[in-house]
Amino acid sequence: MWLLLISLFVQDATTSSPDLTLHFPSANVSPTVAREMLDALDEEYARVRHELGCVIGSKITAIIVPLSTWEAAGNSPWSGGSFDGRIQVPMIYERSRVGPRMRQVFAHEIVHACIARFGEFPTWLHEGLAQKLSGEQLSEDWRRNLRQALAAGRLPGLEKLNERWGRFSSDQAKSAYAYALWAIDSWIEADGSESVRQLLQHPERVAPLTDRLNQTLRR
Repeated sequence: MWLLLISLFVQDATTSSPDLTLHFPSANVSPTVAREMLDALDEEYARVRHELGCVIGSKITAIIVPLSTWEAAGNSPWSGGSFDGRIQVPMIYERSRVGPRMRQVFAHEIVHACIARFGEFPTWLHEGLAQKLSGEQLSEDWRRNLRQALAAGRLPGLEKLNERWGRFSSDQAKSAYAYALWAIDSWIEADGSESVRQLLQHPERVAPLTDRLNQTLRR
């Protein structure tokens, strides 16, 4: 929470659209770049909203955080952004211009914002869908490594991945994110993308889906 208070304090400029409000430090981000960021956020929100069928209702708040503030708050080195009711993104991408990586991070965090409007969902589902809808892909090497880890009993069931991932080491985080994306890939390959929208409308289906994926991924 104190990261949110600090990050809001250091932002002294704001720009907005009908769906989003962007806070940014004018000393580091020009109005032109801020507008590029807002446009990218709007575009990614429109795409994700279409994919998931979410209606946010109130505006999404996004905050561009100076890297020094981000690091001082103790964020994990591997963390590319965060969502705690507001999207927060550190200024580390493409020299603060809107390049492919920054856009991907925006999309990732917007997925979290959309899912949160449907209710409470497990971390593995949040992170798996955020990766999937932001364009990340899992290599065959990762899939093979995960299968081996499952066979050897080195990976828990998906239901165990529901803690705060910010405490993970870099290696633990890589494995957890890959595991979550693998689960989402397997689910969508089997049931289609419409099943995602249906699940978000019916959270009670998460537990049966989790059990099924635990069995499928071990085959």
